[in-house]
Amino acid sequence: MTKIPENKTRKRLRIVLCTLYLFEIFMCSMPYYQYISDNKLFSYSVFEMLAALGTGNTIGLPDSEFAAASTILPLNFIFVVIPIIGFFFCALDKQSNLKNIVSIFCCLFGVLAIMTMVTVNFLSLGSLLSLLLYLLISFLSALSIFARMVKNPEEDKKA
Repeated sequence: MTKIPENKTRKRLRIVLCTLYLFEIFMCSMPYYQYISDNKLFSYSVFEMLAALGTGNTIGLPDSEFAAASTILPLNFIFVVIPIIGFFFCALDKQSNLKNIVSIFCCLFGVLAIMTMVTVNFLSLGSLLSLLLYLLISFLSALSIFARMVKNPEEDKKA
């Protein structure tokens, strides 16, 4: 991949992408799962679900449902790992287009993970906002890909 020095537009897009990935990590601390049991609404974050992995059924599910959910609990690391990967690629890759391609794949995997693991009937505020942020990040990544193809007027003045 050809390396092009970063101009102001690409730098701003990269910083916005890094900030949005940090918000994605923050969304893991908000309610991600919600369900109704005994006419009570329960909502848990990703970190609470990961904590339930080692401590047992602390999330209040009936034993039969917790046995089914405990198989998926270790996979909750995906919700934290995907934005971390996207953040580091966006933060460290300043000249090549690899950050944008990785960012689009991270968004695809993030949406796929939310839709398959959380499912539509358990969506809560954090998971819903994460879906919307992933759509915004993928749009900005595609915009950043095309921003590399546009000539910068400042570069023409220097030459």
